[in-house]
Amino acid sequence: MKKSYILLLAALVWGSVWAEDDNSFYFTDAIVMLGEKTSIELCMRNTATDLTCLEAEIQLPEGVSVVCDEEGNPLATLYRNRTSSHEIMTNVLENGNLKLLVSSIDGNLLKGAEGPLLCFSVLAAETAPIGESTVETVGESLLVNSKAEAYYSVGVTGNVLITDDPTSVNEELRMKNEELEGAIYNLAGQRISKKQKGINIVGGKKELKK
Repeated sequence: MKKSYILLLAALVWGSVWAEDDNSFYFTDAIVMLGEKTSIELCMRNTATDLTCLEAEIQLPEGVSVVCDEEGNPLATLYRNRTSSHEIMTNVLENGNLKLLVSSIDGNLLKGAEGPLLCFSVLAAETAPIGESTVETVGESLLVNSKAEAYYSVGVTGNVLITDDPTSVNEELRMKNEELEGAIYNLAGQRISKKQKGINIVGGKKELKK
C-alpha cells in the first residue's frame, strides 16, 4: 500500500502548477474519555477551486493515537455526500502522524463547497494528559484541481478535549446534537446563519423558503 501511495501521489503532482489558494482544512471539535475511542472529522473549505484530490499529514495530541484494523490500516471513512468515486489511502508514520490521500481515478470533483470530508478513529491512552489539546495538519496540505494544478493549504488546528468525567462527554454530545438539529445549510453544502429564499437544508431535511 505504501508503494502505491507514493506512486499515485507522484503522478498527481507531476507537471502541476504550484500556486497559493484560499482552500483550507479544519476540524470539528472532539471529546474523548481516557482509554476510550472517538472519531475526528476532517473538513475542507474549497470555495475557490474545483478540487479532485487532497493529501495531508495530521498530528494528534499527546497520548492520542490512530486506531487501526487487524491488518494495521488506519480506520478512516469518507463521507459520500462530498465524495463520489473517491478512495482513501492512509498510513501511520513512524512519528505517529496520520498520512492520508483522497483521490478519484475518474477525476471526479469533491462535492459541495464546505463541510466534513472524512472521519478517522482515535484512541486516548489511560495516561493521556487531561484537558484541551489540539489536532492539526502538519505543514502545507496538497490539493489538486481538475486541471491537475496543485495548491497548498496552510495547516490548521482543531480542539480535542481529553477527560475522565463521563458527564462532560454526555453534555458535549448533547450540545453538538442541539447545534446540528438547528444548523442551516444551502444546497452547496455551506452553513448559513439564517434561511435564505429558495431551498434550505435544516436538520438534514430540505425546506422551501419563499
